[in-house]
Amino acid sequence: MGCGASASAKEKGEKTNETSAGQPLLESAEKSAEAAAAQPAAQPAEELPATGSKALRVLVIRSSPRPDGHSNKVTSEFVNGLKAKLPDADVVEWLLEEKTDIPDFGQAIINGKGADGTEAEKALWQQGVKIIDEFKSFDLYVVGSQMWNFAVSPKLKNLIDVLLATGHTFEYVDGAPKGLLVGKRVLFVCAHLGSYPNGGLDNDFQLPYLKYIWNLMGVSEQKDIPIIAYKGDDADTEPLEQARALVKDWA
Repeated sequence: MGCGASASAKEKGEKTNETSAGQPLLESAEKSAEAAAAQPAAQPAEELPATGSKALRVLVIRSSPRPDGHSNKVTSEFVNGLKAKLPDADVVEWLLEEKTDIPDFGQAIINGKGADGTEAEKALWQQGVKIIDEFKSFDLYVVGSQMWNFAVSPKLKNLIDVLLATGHTFEYVDGAPKGLLVGKRVLFVCAHLGSYPNGGLDNDFQLPYLKYIWNLMGVSEQKDIPIIAYKGDDADTEPLEQARALVKDWA
């Protein structure tokens, strides 16, 4: 009897253990099935809209105050041809003689970069940053420049002084400047009264200077159209042809 009772208890215990051990597994499986049923049905992958090429953004900088000036005439020839070729291009013009939101570069705007600058100086610097950010948003620059006293005009020089800001258009790496506007292009349309041998390095402080500045900012793909204004009515003939050729082959 004792043995029989013990065996029955053992069998009962085993059945009890089986039930208690198996119950959580059963509940877990049921819960997993319920959770799976509660999940939303898999949706087909959403198709992304087709992306076309980004419209070219072009900034035209005109420093000459004369609408009929040589640099303006040739610049217009290139820009009008570009618009005809690329009608979706976003073309913006800065007429420096009329553009009033470029701050005057000087000690005040320099002070505005620092923590000790006055509110007026900081506001001046922020206005400069706004100009820089807009400038950086373009893909192609077209710079029409007339020579004044062997160099660029004061308005163009002031714009350049505002644009050359470390951390914005260039930075220093191991003590050497590195341009930040990589992948952009520039065309210089430069009018002057004489011809300048040796690449203009002796007495031309216009085109070599402009090339250096844009290269400093990282714009290494450069083209230029020189205009020798003393040729009179024939001064623009060849430059206009060059402008049309650049529209066809480079723009």
